[in-house]
Amino acid sequence: MPSVSVIMNVRNGAGTLREAMESVLRQSFHDWELIVWDDRSTDESAQIVAGYKDRRIRYFLSPEDTSLGKARGDAIRQAAGAWLAFLDQDDIWLPRKLEQQMALADDTTGLIYGRTVRFYPSGLERDYDQTHEFTLLPEGDIFNQLFTDSCFIAMSSAVFRRAAVEAIGGIPDAIQIVPDYWLYVAVARRYRVRAVQEVVCRYRMHSANMSQLIALQMNQEVLWLIDQWADHLNPQAVALCRQRYFTAIALEEMRRPATAARGVARLFTQGSVASQLARPFMFAFHIIRRNVRRPYWRKLGDPK
Repeated sequence: MPSVSVIMNVRNGAGTLREAMESVLRQSFHDWELIVWDDRSTDESAQIVAGYKDRRIRYFLSPEDTSLGKARGDAIRQAAGAWLAFLDQDDIWLPRKLEQQMALADDTTGLIYGRTVRFYPSGLERDYDQTHEFTLLPEGDIFNQLFTDSCFIAMSSAVFRRAAVEAIGGIPDAIQIVPDYWLYVAVARRYRVRAVQEVVCRYRMHSANMSQLIALQMNQEVLWLIDQWADHLNPQAVALCRQRYFTAIALEEMRRPATAARGVARLFTQGSVASQLARPFMFAFHIIRRNVRRPYWRKLGDPK
């Protein structure tokens, strides 16, 4: 059995799929299998996968059109590795990604992630994790930080111990849009987390990113997730988290004429007006800081 099962959930990813798969094949760590779980693609995704003759690549066509949460769970059940890595169809791994992460693997660790860089069609690049852009990534017990600092791990940078995913019971049926966040939190609650401080992954930004297409439902589901773990968190932290996501929901509602009035009411009653008034100043602050101070990943050299 391979040490690492790489899971790639695919839905109409023909435009970027080949580049993602090539980044797995270029890994310096060779003891892996690639599970390509095709969630009923209607483009050439299946033909692209079929063009690869590497025996480590295994293709599965979903019997039905499902949510991302179920698709992740279905793919996990096909995996044979002791560790589960995930790579989305439009992201790219750096060549030493798995090698660096497996060097940190031990019996007490349930999750290993690494620094990720967002890249845009314009050529712009910035750290995926703005909170820790100029500092080391958190390690050890990061359960509380996954709420207070929001979700700062990119799924394509994450590797989970298979036994840890099984111990938490996998992904609940109620989680359809944010299974990644659920896995981070549930595993971090029980296990130590390690991080590769160097860049291991490049996260592609484009108009079809799921977070942009279904932002309203995503934020609603995160609120449900917060409620599930509220008893394990400081009440003040829970209140701030709920306010943050209610604000995001309100802004999405305000973009639609049919729900604009409800969004305004939600912003004033459940969200944070102050955070929106401060938003332009915070945006300017981050731009100035990046021009004055080099982000941590840039100090390490070009990650490409």
